[in-house]
Amino acid sequence: MKRLGQILISNGTITAEQLEKGLLVSEKQKIRLGEALIDLGFLDEETLADILSKQFSIPRISTPEIVIDPTVLHEVTLALAQKNSLVPVKNQNGALVIATADPLNTAIISDLENRLKKRISIILATRSQISRAITQYYSGREDLNTSLRLVETYEFESLLDNLEQDDSLLQSGPIVKFVNEMLIGAAKERASDIHIERDGYDFHIRYRIDGILKTMFRPKLSLHPLIISRVKVMAKLDVSEHRIPQDGRIMMDVDDYPIDFRVAICPCIDGENAVLRLLNNSNEAPNLAKLGFQRPNMDKLMRLLANNFGLILVAGQTGSGKTTTLYSVLNQLNKEGVKIITLEDPVEIRLPLINQIQVNNKVNLSFASGLRSILRMDPDIVLVGEIRDRETADLAINAAMTGHLVFSTVHCGNSSEVPIRLGEMGIEPYLTANVLRGALSQRLVRVNCNHCLEKEKVSDHLRNLLNIDFDTYIGKGCAACGGIGYRGRTCIEEVLMMNEEIRKLVVEGGTASDLEKLAKNQGMISIYDSGIIKLKEKTTSAAELARVL
Repeated sequence: MKRLGQILISNGTITAEQLEKGLLVSEKQKIRLGEALIDLGFLDEETLADILSKQFSIPRISTPEIVIDPTVLHEVTLALAQKNSLVPVKNQNGALVIATADPLNTAIISDLENRLKKRISIILATRSQISRAITQYYSGREDLNTSLRLVETYEFESLLDNLEQDDSLLQSGPIVKFVNEMLIGAAKERASDIHIERDGYDFHIRYRIDGILKTMFRPKLSLHPLIISRVKVMAKLDVSEHRIPQDGRIMMDVDDYPIDFRVAICPCIDGENAVLRLLNNSNEAPNLAKLGFQRPNMDKLMRLLANNFGLILVAGQTGSGKTTTLYSVLNQLNKEGVKIITLEDPVEIRLPLINQIQVNNKVNLSFASGLRSILRMDPDIVLVGEIRDRETADLAINAAMTGHLVFSTVHCGNSSEVPIRLGEMGIEPYLTANVLRGALSQRLVRVNCNHCLEKEKVSDHLRNLLNIDFDTYIGKGCAACGGIGYRGRTCIEEVLMMNEEIRKLVVEGGTASDLEKLAKNQGMISIYDSGIIKLKEKTTSAAELARVL
């Protein structure tokens, strides 16, 4: 194999004199020749990468930033990555793909193959690309990667049979460190849930980020019972019980913010799986202005909040941001002269000056029984986490009719279905028409990453489905968004305002379609309309909008 200096001289990139100077700097500073030549200004990174790619037929990274699958990060330590200017990228066709700026350093590739017991496939990147990738992906994760490497080299198999009799392994050591780092990592990645799952011979840990599950780790299968058991210990659950579901909680501070992890363990055919829901128990309530509402819808919502009594409902599917919107509303209304009481399951954010009650069905503190007690505590504003049955609906309506402003949520598709949903619970239409002030319905769409925005390729089928004839945009994936193309979420929403015509239609037994048609004729911006506006603003993509509609 030709040496780098010979290659660069033979194709006229540098002179023999420049090579000699480069060799002197390389030897003196203990750096690679290519790096020395770049530092001396004799060639640039892009030129060097192009020459090496053509000379050795090695493919180059085709994007400005390297996008790394986080499940392979633990394969290469931060120190090794920095020293050799390389990063792991992904597993592909049974090989670990490594991006390197120095393909002539075959010794490190051979060392990695021997240590990892797997084939290495290399792609070429510049040192700047690799440096940015190291900063982006290793920052804040090296402790977690180190913990996983340590756990996977520890011989646990012989101890598994005695785990229930001797749980000392779950109280200290590498398993404890890894699980702690996993929880902290989820909070820092803005995850809403952690899924710890075994599926046949596959064991993976996934974070739900911006509503989508993403695999973060694939530990050895033998670690599955240990990680599940450690979670049980932290949540004060029965480690020896594997037959029935168990629920618990873990409290932990992450960067001085208290995080409440709600733990659900469920036995499956391949073993127990766990889901941990992250609740931020800080006192930082979301700002109503930052929810992403369209201006006309925000104006309608502010008019609804000006009511002194009545019922205001938020509709949407699970995970559509209903609770966040209600917390934002309470934050807007929270003043010293107002008494606000909430009944929640669970309490997700603790708010100052507000009395918050946690539903506890084990002691018969349900939404219905709790609401009866709340009404004896002289509230001005009441929030009930969810209206799910006739009893709770009756109590909420009675509270709204007797001078209280009541907020709650219902599970239905859009705002025009809210009166129908109350009717299905047994509430008479005339009561709904009399007490309901308005209904808000919303869904969450992921926001395009501004760092990698490009024109979206939209199929004819999708264009017809969304009824669009304009260009749309999407994030193609970069280091800033972790290769996903999206970062964060925003609302698409609609607000149904009750007025005489709407009330009359409700009393007459109008359908959801009838209500929606009338509301649109009166100027209501529908969820679809809100989504189309977000498309035109390049906030989200056509593919994402179609996913949530």
